[in-house]
Amino acid sequence: MNVPTTVNEASDPRSCPCGSGWHYDRCCGIYHRLEQTAPTPEALMRSRYSAFALGGLGSYLVRTWDPDAIEPTLTSAALDRRDNQWLGLEIVGTRTTGAKATVEFKARFRPWNAVSAEPVQTLHERSRFRRHRGDWLYIDGVIDPPPAGSPSRNAPCPCGSGSKAKRCCLR
Repeated sequence: MNVPTTVNEASDPRSCPCGSGWHYDRCCGIYHRLEQTAPTPEALMRSRYSAFALGGLGSYLVRTWDPDAIEPTLTSAALDRRDNQWLGLEIVGTRTTGAKATVEFKARFRPWNAVSAEPVQTLHERSRFRRHRGDWLYIDGVIDPPPAGSPSRNAPCPCGSGSKAKRCCLR
């Protein structure tokens, strides 16, 4: 992948919504146009955030969702809608173990129908990904995950996998 051109996000409307500071055409745009697939779970997370922020990229969101995990009601048309004004993305942390990964992030937003004086809201999620046939795919996410820390080995893993922590993220 070529190194994207750096831009000042505040002054250049062509900067990528994912907050990388890179030009959209050289950042998430290459994934949205299907020129490349996201090489890491974080890159996929950023491109999916950008797809939601830009709207009209429901087919990309469906394509990058694990087909075994997506709900049938989540169609390209349903995902094309822009229900929120997305204001910023912060990657809290990433963890990759073989073909599985988690990306914890915070995304700031304001619902489109919100009064401008309403405070900005934050979506805090720990998303799960898996590599399938060389491509990273989004599985699901746990919203407002418990604070990072060492859970008991026999406790359910805080990533939401359903496995014990010792068999998942503590491995």
